Amino acid sequence: MAPLKITYVLPVYWPAVGGCELHTHELVKRLSERHDIQVITLIDNQKDKLSHELWVACIRNAPATPGKYYDNRAQVTRLPLSLIEKFMYYPFVRVQSPKLPGKVVGLAMEMLSNFYMKKLIRLITGSDILHCIHGGVSYFGYAAFKAARRRGIPFIYTPVLHLYHKGWHEEMRESRLSKKPFLYNPQLHLSPRGWTDYFWYKLSSGADALIAMTDFEKNFFIRHGMSAEKIHKVGVGPLVADDSTSDFRQKYDLKNKKMVLFLGRNVEYKGIEELLMAARIVWKKLPDTYFFFAGPKEGNSEEIFNRYNDRRIKVMGFVSESEKAALLKACDVFCMPSMEESLGGTFLEAWMFEKPIIGARIPPLIELTNNGEGGFLVNPDPDEIAEKVLLLLQDQELCTRMGRWGKKRMLDNYTWDIITQKMEDIYRKSAEKNLD
Repeated sequence: MAPLKITYVLPVYWPAVGGCELHTHELVKRLSERHDIQVITLIDNQKDKLSHELWVACIRNAPATPGKYYDNRAQVTRLPLSLIEKFMYYPFVRVQSPKLPGKVVGLAMEMLSNFYMKKLIRLITGSDILHCIHGGVSYFGYAAFKAARRRGIPFIYTPVLHLYHKGWHEEMRESRLSKKPFLYNPQLHLSPRGWTDYFWYKLSSGADALIAMTDFEKNFFIRHGMSAEKIHKVGVGPLVADDSTSDFRQKYDLKNKKMVLFLGRNVEYKGIEELLMAARIVWKKLPDTYFFFAGPKEGNSEEIFNRYNDRRIKVMGFVSESEKAALLKACDVFCMPSMEESLGGTFLEAWMFEKPIIGARIPPLIELTNNGEGGFLVNPDPDEIAEKVLLLLQDQELCTRMGRWGKKRMLDNYTWDIITQKMEDIYRKSAEKNLD
């Protein structure tokens, strides 16, 4: 079959680190072996990504000239902005506020998206498919949608919906002070910026194909009036290779000691403080248990870690692919009580190494784990987390059984060969339908 010309549009791309960035990078890397792939982005590094709120960073940190590089055989373009363009369009980003009238916000969104649409139209000439992946910047996604419609090419959209519990931050902090359990009751929402839900809904409604991570997400769209025929559950695959020769147990003198691993963005909503509090409970029974935290530090994570100074807590920060594999190989239990996951790719990575997992009891993980068969799902409460950590650390047979279940689950449903084939089929069917 003839190769397709596929354009990916997302606000932040590899080598910046995050779910959208890394999983799209893996898909691009594989598909570029047999298709003509280009990626268009606004930010391509972690420093620029984290320097300001993302909507602001995309404009303030834009380069003066196009940034171009290759990801395998795919060309990546970082869109430039002149000083005049930054001066003109930065105010429209600041207008995006729920405190302002909807008409003002809507007008600013139209101005921003039209501006970026004009930049995109020139670059997507000749493309068979435009695939936009949600990255928290709705004006860029909306621009991609408009550009695809102007060029008459299929628009594929991956919303990557996240769960949301209104007021969770205040409730969780109150729980820590009062020592009462925090009861988490998340709901799906269309965007981290709730007041722009209309635009994400417009993209989802207008897309020729919607890519969902789970049946839970797919059913959400169906309930909101989307056609089931255009919604495809694809998911993601693990981003780790079992090729590390490093021995973390030897390096940190962990012989005959237990090791619990957190692997992901070190940010408050991922449950880092709840795990740190749980560690103190675990140590009362198993004092030789070490807790490793690996992944980029974001938000107030540094402040949180500083409150829990103990030699048995190892904060690694960003780790290489080889180090990540070594950590997964070395740990006894993988624990990330994250409250916002669209699927949970790091849980798949733990299962690759047959490790039992502990995650928050949220709908995507209930579905992924078949309600906890590959590990335990908990309320993000230190006592509950500690209870499950202790149960696993003291029962090797249970660890082995859950880890093996998880690996089979991953191999049957979430390998990158499976994911890539599903996406390739969606692209071809969309392109063929567009020719009819």
